[in-house]
Amino acid sequence: MTSGLLDNAVAIAERADALGLPHVAPLEAYAELLRQRHGNVPHFDPFDGGVGARLLVLLATPGPSTALIRFTSRDNPTGTARTLRRLFDASEIDRRETVLWNAVPWILPRRGAQLGVPRKRDIGYARLSLRALLELLPQLEAILLLGRVASEVALSSFVESAHPVVIVAPHPSPANLAANRSFGDELERRFGQAAKALIRDDQTPEYVLRRDAT
Repeated sequence: MTSGLLDNAVAIAERADALGLPHVAPLEAYAELLRQRHGNVPHFDPFDGGVGARLLVLLATPGPSTALIRFTSRDNPTGTARTLRRLFDASEIDRRETVLWNAVPWILPRRGAQLGVPRKRDIGYARLSLRALLELLPQLEAILLLGRVASEVALSSFVESAHPVVIVAPHPSPANLAANRSFGDELERRFGQAAKALIRDDQTPEYVLRRDAT
C-alpha cells in the first residue's frame, strides 16, 4: 500500500482494490447494508485499522466530492482532511489504530450550494447504525466525536456503554475553524488526549466532554 491523497484515479483504484482485505471486509459489508437502505455511502479507508482499530474518529456527514468512488478518509483532497492529517501527525497516532467514519454516513440531499442537514429521522437511523458498527470494533478503547452532529448521534449511546474514553471536540472543517480560532488549539488538545487514551494501563471510565463543540 502506498499512502497519498485520493486526488487521482490510480490512488482511488488502489484503495478500492484493498476493500476486500480481511481487516476491512466486515466494515465494507456493513457499509453495503447501509447503501441498500439509505443510498450512497462512502467506503471505509482500508489503509486504516479496520476491525482492529482502537480509536474511532467520528465526523458528521460526507462532504462534497465529484469522485465516483468515495472514501471516508484522512487522505481526501479537502480542507477537513488536511486538518485531520495534521492532527494525527502531531499526536503521533498510528493510522492502523484508527477508523474514520461519519455519524450520518449516507450522502444527504444538498440544499442549493449547501450540504444537506440531517433530519430527525436521519439522526434516529444513524444511532441504530452506529450501534451495529460498534459491534464490529472489538478492540475499541476510545471514541473521538468531532462536532455537534457526531455528539448528537453518539454521545448518549457511548456514555451508557462500557467504552473507557469518550472525547468530544469541535469539527475540523475550515469554516468551523474560521468561525472560532480557539477550535484549532482545542482539537490539538483532544487529539493528544486520544493518543494518551491508547496507552492507558487501566480501564477506568473517563469521559472528556465538550457539549458546546460544533
